[in-house]
Order: sequence, then C-alpha cells, then structure tokens
Amino acid sequence: MHLYDEMEGYNLLFFLLLTLSALSSSVDALAQEDESAWSLSLDSITVKGSLNRSPVKIDSEGTVVWDMAELNMMPQMLGVADPIHYAQMLPYIQTNNEYKSGLNIEGCDNQHNSFTLNGVPLFNVNHLLGFFSAFNSSHFSTMSISKGITSAESTNRLGGQIDMRPDTNIQDSINGRISLGLISSQGTIRLPIGNKTVLTASLRGSYMNVLYSSWMKADGNQITYSFYDSNITLITCPKTGHNLILDYYNGKDMAKFEEKHYLANLKDHWGNTMGAMHWLYDYNGVFSHSKAYITNYSNKFRLDMQEITFYLPSSITDFGIGNKTKWNHFSLGLDVIWHYINPQSIEHEGDFLLTDKKAESVNSYETTVFGTYKHSLFKHIYITAGLRGSIYIIGKKTFHGVDPSMQIHYEAQPFNLSASYAIRHQYLFQTGFTDSGMPTEYWISSNNDLRPQYIHDFSLNTVSYWQRNKYEVSASLFYKRLYNQIGNRGSVLDFINNLYDNNNLLTHGKGENYGFSIAIRKRTGKLTGWLSYTFTHAKRSFKQNGYATNYPASHERPHELNGVATYSINKHWNFGGTLVWATGTPYTPIKSLFLINNNIAINYGEYNSARLNSYMRLDISANYRWKSKSNREHGINLSFYNVTCRRNDLFYYLHARKVIELRPTSFIFKVLPSVNYHFNF
Repeated sequence: MHLYDEMEGYNLLFFLLLTLSALSSSVDALAQEDESAWSLSLDSITVKGSLNRSPVKIDSEGTVVWDMAELNMMPQMLGVADPIHYAQMLPYIQTNNEYKSGLNIEGCDNQHNSFTLNGVPLFNVNHLLGFFSAFNSSHFSTMSISKGITSAESTNRLGGQIDMRPDTNIQDSINGRISLGLISSQGTIRLPIGNKTVLTASLRGSYMNVLYSSWMKADGNQITYSFYDSNITLITCPKTGHNLILDYYNGKDMAKFEEKHYLANLKDHWGNTMGAMHWLYDYNGVFSHSKAYITNYSNKFRLDMQEITFYLPSSITDFGIGNKTKWNHFSLGLDVIWHYINPQSIEHEGDFLLTDKKAESVNSYETTVFGTYKHSLFKHIYITAGLRGSIYIIGKKTFHGVDPSMQIHYEAQPFNLSASYAIRHQYLFQTGFTDSGMPTEYWISSNNDLRPQYIHDFSLNTVSYWQRNKYEVSASLFYKRLYNQIGNRGSVLDFINNLYDNNNLLTHGKGENYGFSIAIRKRTGKLTGWLSYTFTHAKRSFKQNGYATNYPASHERPHELNGVATYSINKHWNFGGTLVWATGTPYTPIKSLFLINNNIAINYGEYNSARLNSYMRLDISANYRWKSKSNREHGINLSFYNVTCRRNDLFYYLHARKVIELRPTSFIFKVLPSVNYHFNF
C-alpha cells in the first residue's frame, strides 16, 4: 500500500483498512461455505489525499488553537515566527503599528485581554516595538486564543483570552531547537529524567544594537534596546492520569533614548517574573486542573535632565490559587487572587522644587466561583449555560459581580454555528500617558473613584468546510457595550508639574464596539494561508470637557485586510509572505498655533477627529531546510520586513526648530532584513 505525502489524514486510511478487513472476513466466510463459487484477489491499493499543513484550528465559537510545532512553517519575520505577531493577522484582531504592542480584539483595548502561561497571568507580554512577545514558541505546545467571553470559565477581563500551553507528553530522548539570527537568538532543550519526568528549558535574547545601531535613530536621536527571557518547565507523571508541572518564567527589557534637543535621556528597565505549580488529573472521564502561583511585573522608568533626575516606578504582584474541574456535562471552578499594587508615582533627585508624591501601595482580594452546564436539545443543537460570581475587596470597599453567559450551538458538518451572550466584570485596569504598549503604562485597581468595568457581549460565529476540508470559511458578527471605561489625557512631561496627580489625568465614560469579520483559509496543498477582512467600530464617550460626545477609540481601524501565504516547493524550499492594509488610526488635529512670551500655545480640534493615512505593509521570507547525515534538521531563513519600504504614518508631532510645523513620524527602519539559522536535534 502506497501513501502519498498529500494524504489528507489518517482517518481515511484507517477507515479503508477497517473496510478491507471486514470485506476480507466476509470473503473468507463465503469461501468456507463454497470455496468453488468464486475468489477475490487484491494486488495493491493507492490512496490519494491532501496533507493538512495548516497549524491553525478554528471552532464554531471563533476560538483559535495554534500548533506551535507547525508555526515554523509560517513566514518568519526577523528570523522568528512569533505567536502574538501572527495573532495580529487573524480576523477580528486589529493590527498595531510598529510603535504599538498588544492586541485589540473586536474593538477592545489591549488592557481588556488576559495573557497567561497555562492559566497564570502575565501583565506585559510584549517586548518593545511588538516584534517579539514574551512567548518563546519553541517552549510551548499550543496557543489558544478566545476572542471574547465564550463561557463562564473566561477570566475577569472584558476582551480576549490568550493562553500558552506546554506539552505534557513525556519524551524518551533529548531533543530541542537552536536558532541564531542577526537580531536575536534562542534555544530550547527537552531533557528526559527517567521515564516519568522531562525538563524543558528555553533562553532567548536580542542584540539589535550590535548590527542595527546606525539605523536605530528617531529625528537624529539614538535608541538603544535589548531584551532577554527564559522559561523552565518540569513535568512529571507519577502515575496514570496524574501530571505535576512546575513552571518558571523571567523576562527583562532594557531601553535608552537620547533626546539631544532637550538635553534629556530616558532609560527604562521592565519585565515579568512568574513561578507556578500545577496538578493535572485526567482519569475515568474527570479532568481537574489545580494551580498555585506568584507573578510579578515591575517597571523602573527614569528621565535624566540637566541637574535633575525623575523616576516613575510601578509594579503589580499576584499570589493566586485555583481549580477547574470538568466531569460529563459540568464544569466547576474557583480562583482566589491577592493583588499587591504599587501604582505609578513620582520620585526625583536634584535641585528642583518638586515634592515626591509616592502613591500608597494597594492590597486587594479577588475571589471568583464559576460553573457551566452543557445540554443537548436536538441531534445537532446544544446549549451551554454558565454563571460566574466574583467578589473584589479593597480596603473597606467591596464590589460584587454576577455574570451569566449563554451559548447555543449548531454543529453538523460541514457547517457549524454558535450564538452567545455574556456579561463580565473587570477589576484591574491598565493606563498611562501613551497607548503604545510602552512600559510607562501601569496597573491600577478598582476603588471608590474607579468603579469596576463591565461589558454586555453579543456574538454570532460560524465556520464551514468545503471541498473535503480543503477550504475553511469563518465569519463572525459582534456587538459590545462597555461601561466605566477609563482614559488618560496626560503626557510624558506632566509629572514634572508640581501638581502632578495621576488620578486627575483619568477620564471616565463608556464605549460601544460593533463589526464583523470574514476569512477564507486554504488548509491543504503546497499553497496554504488565509485572506481575511475585518470591519470594526470602537466608539468611546467620556464626560470631561474638551471631548466629543462620541469619538473613535485611539486604536480603531474601521477596515482591515490581512493576507498570509506559505508556498512549499519541495521538502527543502518554502516561501512566505504577509500583507496588511488598514485604515489609519485616529488622532487629535491642531487647529492653530500662536506664541505667547515666546511660548507655543496650541488650539486643538475635536478629540480623535482626524485620521492618519492608511497603513500598508508587505513582508516576505524564504526558508531552506535540509537534513544532515545524522538525520538532524537544519534551516536558513531570509526575511524582509516592509519590503516595499513604505513610510507608514505612526503619529504626528510638533516640530519646533527654525520652522514650527506638524510632522508625521514613521518607523525608524524603512525595511528591516534579517537572516536566521536553526538546528533541530
């Protein structure tokens, strides 16, 4: 029997073998009854199909599960195929520009999302510029992306849920991957310890300053940047159905910006540290996941000016325990978290009339219980009902949240459909004087002045398969009402003011997100990839004077088109490309300028009433792979970021030198080439 490389799946082969076996048994029985009646001879059978090369699986609820082992088949930008970078290419997720990081899912802010390592939260997952996330793809097995509140199990956040999950299989031999590039390098090793334990360790670091320092300039000012991160995971299986997982993560970013025109230097160190212990029980139809963890994010922002230095430290630390148990049609869970928050505050050194205003540390307690029940109504229709209750205590103030959720599903291949409604509360918020994902954004808690945010979420999702699963068509329709939203109207120099108080810079209001997305994905063959279109409106309404009654959120891109393609010529060569076109993001225009005592006074127009020019970027890559005599895979990747050298507007700034004018700012690199070598062992 010959099986070609294009085989669609092993299910077809298994079915044929089972059929042939049954046929053979029938023939033998008939032959015994009358051996002279007839005979049957099968010489050979050829089975043809198509190999599913797609690393992405999308269910009827719109949840994406991404196989990290197959992610390296995707186009590799800057030598790596970063999972969060490619998450931005999915439908319903808005693309960020080069100076912004994070994800905007169905019109929600990045602070509404939950980023976790096997269910344990991290508070700032993106390294600077958004090219690299804190997630080293070679360390994990899958990435799960839930685009909204899919059930009562979803965390206390208004947006999406992104979870990186380790491989719990116990390997019997040493294996790993090493990747060396011009911008960064990384390595992962899996080391079996006996026949029931495996240790996985990963390390990654960047050194952009070595080769790209002459390019890393903005308006003539030098930028210096580097980062590193590490993961260690120990998995042991003491007996059947039990897994004990010990997990550790540490990442650090270091950046420096020299502003010669203002005789100022900005320096910043920030990063995450996480340690967790998990116990997984999976036996006789019962699955249970218990965890205990500590996770910390801290930021040390520093501004050096003539004869004075300013500091803006902030941090958040969580201690948590939790359990989720599934049995039959039921799912029950409990989460208890203690938050220790140091909000952003100002400290200084030098000769300057400013009183340090160190914000008081905040302790809060968050307890959540939830349950879901799945019930079949008809042959292809079932419902999932859930209830999530939460209590949040800060000082003498207590907040409660009662969050119901309901989903109805229709599943009948090749067409699946689901409709859902849910309410969710969020008690921790991120804010700052920029929405660029910079570390100057900090976390604050609900209190007497900041009510918990909550959302009403409606969605309709469908996915269907055509031509024997060769093509996948998915679509979604959503509407969200957001309450108790906050914004920050401050700037980087506000904290120099002696009256600086970050609470006075916060605005309060509500929001509305609505839109739809559609995607067509080719899952098999030499050419794979997808093309998606997303329409999104994210409106915000704030009460403060100077703000329009209803204006677009700063991240809103009403129209966005994404294309991802990979073409495999043979087992050695494959080529890839990604294309992004999107509407420009909003900004507040300047109506007029005038001088008062040689100081520039600005008269602004309506908030976010103008838009940047549209954003477009084409990235391409080429991969060559080969195997050595020892059957180890080697590969070289050549990639070009923004190969068309398009100058995309990132934001406008006031340029005041010989001539006062409003100028657009573009990314420091017109095109960013990179070469990367990898070795699998």
